[in-house]
Amino acid sequence: MIVLLTILSAAIYYVQYLIFHQTENTIFYLLQDLAFVPIQVVMVTLIINRFLNVMETRKKIKKINVIISTFFVEAGISVISTISQFNRNNDEFCTHIKINEMNMKNDYKLKKSVQEFKFDIYADPAKLSELYSILRKYKDNTLNMLANPNLLEHDSFTDMLWAVFHVADELQTRGDFDSLDKNDIDHLSNDILRAYKAIVVEWINYMSYLHDEYPFLYALAIKKNPFVITNIDDFK
Repeated sequence: MIVLLTILSAAIYYVQYLIFHQTENTIFYLLQDLAFVPIQVVMVTLIINRFLNVMETRKKIKKINVIISTFFVEAGISVISTISQFNRNNDEFCTHIKINEMNMKNDYKLKKSVQEFKFDIYADPAKLSELYSILRKYKDNTLNMLANPNLLEHDSFTDMLWAVFHVADELQTRGDFDSLDKNDIDHLSNDILRAYKAIVVEWINYMSYLHDEYPFLYALAIKKNPFVITNIDDFK
């Protein structure tokens, strides 16, 4: 294609010369056209191409947030509410997070405070069956989301799904929860803590996105705030 276009261009200049016999003008306009090529490159590669990339990125973000929204509507809120039972200072955390009062533009500070909060997670064997039941219920949905290529653009959400899936896998491996020893309980407590922090941070991202892009959906989502409603049966 490059060779053909180059030959075609040369042929047109040659025909122009045969018709008008103005070598100087032909060379003048040829050089003038070549002088404009760098400007064309700048316009195409740095301006138009960047604009197209921004538009493509926005489309990908929208697709990703559709997946994230589906997760929290179908499973995420229920998982958060169930795991909250293992946090022995959950009342303090609910007071700490104050999602109803915050300005969602300050979500970075809120996520940082979640990472710094001293959770007291204890994998109570008496409650593990309920957690395992909830995670197993949504296991297929979680695996389907992990297979979605759009999530390759969202590392933190993918890591969160893996953390939650890992807890389900650990619980399945343990089997009889009543016979767990201290090492098993400590290990499960760490796994639950990792998953809990990750899912809360992603929930904040999700709420922030709804607040900025879809206020009517945010108004509905805030009514299911898992940090103010204590009856987890509402989410199952």
